[in-house]
Amino acid sequence: MSETSDLESVKRALAQAVEEAAGAAELARLLTDYQRRLDEAARSEAEALTRMREAEVRARTAERQNTQLAKHLAEQRYQTEVANWKLVSVQDSRWLKLGDALHTKNPGTVAKTLKEPVKKRPAPKRSDFKPELPEVSEAPATAAVPDPNAPRVSAPMAEGFEVPKGPLARPYLTVAAIVDRQTEALLRYEWRQVTNFGPENWAAMLDQHQPHLLFVESVRPGPRQGNGGRWLEALAGESRALRDLVEACRKRGVKTVFWHSGGPISRAVPAAEHFEYVLTTTEARAREWKAALRHDRVGILPLAVQPRVHNPIPAVGGRTSEVFTLGAVALPAPARPAEAPDADAAQVPAGAAQTPAGAGAAPAGGPPQPQGAESFHGGRAWQPLPGQDDDKTSYDDVLTAYRRAGLVVAVADADARAIAEIAACATPVLRLAAGVKPEVTVAQAEALLADAGGLDREAHLGWRRTVPVTPLLDPVFDVVGLPNVRNSGTVSVIAAVYGEAELEHLLDQVARQAHVPGQLVIVAEGVDAGLVEKSARQILTPLRTAVSVASGAGGAGGVTGDTANPADGPALPQGVLQDLVIRVADVPMTRGAALDRALRLAEGDYVAVVDPRDVYGQHYLSDLVRYFGSTDAEIVGKASFYAHLPESGATLLRQPGAEHRFLPEVGGGTLLGRRQVLADLGFADVSDEWDEVLMRQCRADGVRVYSGDRYSYVCVRESAVGRLLGSARLQGYFPPEPVALI
Repeated sequence: MSETSDLESVKRALAQAVEEAAGAAELARLLTDYQRRLDEAARSEAEALTRMREAEVRARTAERQNTQLAKHLAEQRYQTEVANWKLVSVQDSRWLKLGDALHTKNPGTVAKTLKEPVKKRPAPKRSDFKPELPEVSEAPATAAVPDPNAPRVSAPMAEGFEVPKGPLARPYLTVAAIVDRQTEALLRYEWRQVTNFGPENWAAMLDQHQPHLLFVESVRPGPRQGNGGRWLEALAGESRALRDLVEACRKRGVKTVFWHSGGPISRAVPAAEHFEYVLTTTEARAREWKAALRHDRVGILPLAVQPRVHNPIPAVGGRTSEVFTLGAVALPAPARPAEAPDADAAQVPAGAAQTPAGAGAAPAGGPPQPQGAESFHGGRAWQPLPGQDDDKTSYDDVLTAYRRAGLVVAVADADARAIAEIAACATPVLRLAAGVKPEVTVAQAEALLADAGGLDREAHLGWRRTVPVTPLLDPVFDVVGLPNVRNSGTVSVIAAVYGEAELEHLLDQVARQAHVPGQLVIVAEGVDAGLVEKSARQILTPLRTAVSVASGAGGAGGVTGDTANPADGPALPQGVLQDLVIRVADVPMTRGAALDRALRLAEGDYVAVVDPRDVYGQHYLSDLVRYFGSTDAEIVGKASFYAHLPESGATLLRQPGAEHRFLPEVGGGTLLGRRQVLADLGFADVSDEWDEVLMRQCRADGVRVYSGDRYSYVCVRESAVGRLLGSARLQGYFPPEPVALI
């Protein structure tokens, strides 16, 4: 019996092996076919580029010849003008007038004619005409060389952190701020921020900038103190400068806000009691402040991150394998391996030379580690994260170190603000429980670092959990009484569907989104208008507030839903599908033409292209929208993403490593762009290569395209078509959802 079961197991294993071998052979064939088509496309592109260069040379030659002819014409005009001038001069001479006078019938006019002054206009100058250009010979065009390689991943923008420029969330608002360097970076993109003033010149600042708000933080002495440290004495109550500034603001009608971001409340109360409003970071702290101040003008501004500063854009060289510690992490006695690790593998990030005092805590059963000492565990470098305690490392270097760390190990009571900033930079953080043993700490860190895919997923989830500061300031302005007008960034989703199955699948993908789009525009073919409306009612009922369904090219004679128009009732809450527009085409249309028609009907600030054949995770839209807050890109998408081939069961990863970078192209089914930019570009009237044409146009017009993360999207195709396998890596034969839709 056992032999029979073993034989059956062997047969099943052989059958599975044969099936996998067949799948691998099919993939190999597809790769070969793709490479052949890629070579042909490269040759065609090179030939077209050569013809374009030849045409450009001919155009330049013709332009120079036209310029030369224009110079010849200018010379002829000059010579003609000289001849005319000579003729007029002869006609105006006295001798010519004498001959005319002698033949006149009135001899008395002879003397008068000869006495009249001769007025000659000045002779023309050659300098008034451009000189003749030399003849130009036509230069031969350089032949283009075929390049079969796919577009390469661009390098990061800078080795260290560079402070980006705008835009501002509220450019109409001017705020005079007394904050530290960390908070200055947090708030500098929220308003027009003025910080270059002190106790000696604040009056001139008020006259020059006329701020709407005075925002003061509980700044403490240290390397990150703001305003050059000029306000530390006033904040400590050792001078009247801050009190005088607040009083002057009150007389001018300038609102005053004090933010207690950290430290003992008792130390901050003497300065805060002069302000109109006080903000703190938690509800518990707010109750303490109300008791200390004996009034209720206390609000909450939680610790948050600034996407323009804290984002996943990598530093040059990417991440190292080093582990940084945040807080006094207990570690085993440092032991350097027999052979020192490679110098490049243990390179210290910028700003890591200075280390915090007390960062090397005494391990259990061992001597205390020296402060700032670098230790090795499992052949990996461990060192304190720069910028802690009295470390003099600049904040810019700290931001670079955030992006270089392979893992950050934080104690239970580590600075929550630093942890949030690290997570916002897509750096994985290991939070230790209280009292964990040093050996367990190292084992947990090594287990995380051993699973590269799991580490990337945890880093992305940590980034997703961080909260940008921009929406947190909205209730503050409502309480203070200042106008708060900013672009919330509404999203219109557009799609082209062919058949009932694609329509239902598309509606399912939109209905699951955590960030509900404000508008959904669908151009359908091969679907009855009544069926479209029925499917929309069934699937999108919780999201729908206004439905417009029409058939025909012009949209006339359509069916309109019976829900109320949003303009007729109260304002709709944010995150609600306000408009669903479906057009049923009466003539066959390519996917690109259908998307272009849908684009003309979109009204949102951003337009997302959704492919009804693909799978979109719950956080797909919410993740992509956040990248517009951290970059100056005009189109955001995914160059690296998971793809699935149902026939073979293979799951692929396209362009591994092409994440969080500006790239030449991204996948068409992942596009999220500014509506006006996409409207100017348009979509080509082709079926499957419309996105390739769009990306070529973006490169030609200088449109910046940013590639985000690889998660929350799966490209599903029956076979490897187009550029899908251009630089894909086989992940295995398994469903892609567990690794992609996190």
